[in-house]
Amino acid sequence: MVEIPDYLLERSREARARFQGTSVEPSEQSTAVVESSAGSEENVPAVSETPEAEIEKVEPPKPLAPWVEAAKNRKKIPVWMAPVALFLPIWAFMIWGTLEEPTSNEVGPIAAGGEIYSQCSACHGAGGGGGVGYQLNEGEVLKTFPDVESHIAWVVNGSSASGTPYGNPEREGGQRISQDQGVMPGFASLGSLQILEVVLYERVTHGLQDPESLEAYVIWAESGALPVWESGISPQSIASSFAEFLETNPEAEMLYEETLEEAAG
Repeated sequence: MVEIPDYLLERSREARARFQGTSVEPSEQSTAVVESSAGSEENVPAVSETPEAEIEKVEPPKPLAPWVEAAKNRKKIPVWMAPVALFLPIWAFMIWGTLEEPTSNEVGPIAAGGEIYSQCSACHGAGGGGGVGYQLNEGEVLKTFPDVESHIAWVVNGSSASGTPYGNPEREGGQRISQDQGVMPGFASLGSLQILEVVLYERVTHGLQDPESLEAYVIWAESGALPVWESGISPQSIASSFAEFLETNPEAEMLYEETLEEAAG
């Protein structure tokens, strides 16, 4: 606090009083005023300066590599898949054990003959039970045609005139006789392959012949070496063509000879 001399204060009061036209106040009051003013200045709190806050510098995250980003976004395998994957080899082995190689009756020429037989079913029945034509199923067709060649010739040529016997003369139950309502037309127009296919189908499906005994004929059908069978062909001519094929195909010849040995034994 700065002290002002009394005489200066007194002079200041007198000059102010003259100017305002008032009486001079006692000096003690002036001193008190000055002290009061001075005291009020002492009571004013000092303003403290707040230091500026330091700004923390945060570095941006480094970008992820493309392969890391792809790994994070890739779908994860569910937990429940773990035991499934563990037993997959076992299940695969069990399923593989139940699989069987398709038989010749399910694929190949014999199966193809089933589609061609739809043209025969109108007379012989869808199941070979007969109708306008004779019964073929339950082995009846093999009784009429013991060999493949005579069966082929019958399909190519059709039945003989009404009242004419055909097929195996020593047939069990008597030889078949062509009837007026059951005369079968020839199907030479089908072509050699389709005729052989339907014959094989009838012998296996209706005649109940073992498909393995016909493997040599299946190979013949698949070889593409079939001759053209025209109306009037004889069983002997068909047998001659088959024998020529066997001479050029050792596998088919071996299978055919095994079939003959089994039949003889």
